[in-house]
Amino acid sequence: MIVDNRVTFDTLSEADLEPVLKMLQGGSPDAIAQTSGISKAHLLRVRDDLLAQIDRERARATDASPGKTGRNAPCPCGSGKKYKHCCLGRQTVAERADSTGKDEPRTARKAEQTRLIKRIEKAFNLLHSGRYAEAIDQASTLILRYPNEDRLHDILATGHLYAGQFKAAIDICRHRLAVAEAEKACFITHGQYRDSQIGQPALSYRYPPLTWLQKTWIASKASAYQARRPSKKNAAIIELVGALQTADDAARFPGNQTQGLERRRHALKETLETLKAIGPDVIPYLLPLAVKYSWAGLFVPEILSVYPAAAATRGLIDISMFGFDYASGASLHYLEKRGDRVISDIRAAFSRDNEFDPIKTGIVSVLGNIQTPAAYELLLDLLAHESPHIVNWAGDALGKFGNVGALSVLEAASERIGREQMIDAAIRRLRDLDKPV
Repeated sequence: MIVDNRVTFDTLSEADLEPVLKMLQGGSPDAIAQTSGISKAHLLRVRDDLLAQIDRERARATDASPGKTGRNAPCPCGSGKKYKHCCLGRQTVAERADSTGKDEPRTARKAEQTRLIKRIEKAFNLLHSGRYAEAIDQASTLILRYPNEDRLHDILATGHLYAGQFKAAIDICRHRLAVAEAEKACFITHGQYRDSQIGQPALSYRYPPLTWLQKTWIASKASAYQARRPSKKNAAIIELVGALQTADDAARFPGNQTQGLERRRHALKETLETLKAIGPDVIPYLLPLAVKYSWAGLFVPEILSVYPAAAATRGLIDISMFGFDYASGASLHYLEKRGDRVISDIRAAFSRDNEFDPIKTGIVSVLGNIQTPAAYELLLDLLAHESPHIVNWAGDALGKFGNVGALSVLEAASERIGREQMIDAAIRRLRDLDKPV
């Protein structure tokens, strides 16, 4: 929330703070602004306002320190002399010595951080090459020294997930989610994490709560998908899915991003078309691929999109909540193309797995793009949701309908959650439409 054009910790909502935390952890401002539904300029201003608040509070704490003595004041040593004629010189030398002494630990800390990053990259490479046991072992060893480093916990959880050890992965994600919530509360209260020092950032890289919520969801769905695998195997489908997984062979398919995807799509065209033609029987075999951030997983939403079955729609909704750059966005695209048929499925999604509602903002945005009466009614219902995050996104989506009749309910919802940016922007747009010409 913004008061007098200045953002402060005590008025900032959790939804507004989340993208700032991501950026302070080294995330790209452009990417974070886009996924959070705010402008880059606003994101940077919020960051600057919060950092300025921290500086002001530290300055006040320094000014109030009993150790600050004026040059002409009596020396605190009790000699009766003025401070400038007694201990000021010694104090100045001591402060300079102290400042010089701090350079060494700062340099050592930077070197340690560089070494840590290299070891983390090595562990991630083990993970990507399928050497899950080795990745788990390295991450476990490093966690003993760096217990708050979330990238190590990520490697550990993902290693267990890819190795089929779903319970272990879920337990790690849930534990780190609880830690992230506690650290977020600490950051809101103190402007820094618990292992930070003034003027010196924490050595560890922390994930915000929403990231761990997404990872908990992915691990939970991986376990559920595995349990739904047919007891009687279809050999033909298994062979086709195996062919699809060759997309992950980097030696066979060089190239990254769009070029790499199109190269794989061209080479696997026959496999993709056959899987699409078989029908919904393929779904239980495909979904386990979607939980893995891989090339093969990128094709799952495309294949699901041709099936009209409810199981395919639910699969697209599941994947949209994973937070994967391409697959989640593609899932939302295909859901939107289904139009009014998907409304009941989105409503059903909000009737289950309620702890994961904060990561359902993508399907809320779909409602704003479908723009049918059923979508409008569901968005009105979502304005009463207990999560300010969902209410904010629902308000933004509702504003796209251009119906000034929604103004009063939008204003009431905005007041209830503390006047957040997206819903307030929707209100301003509708007010402009309501002005007499």
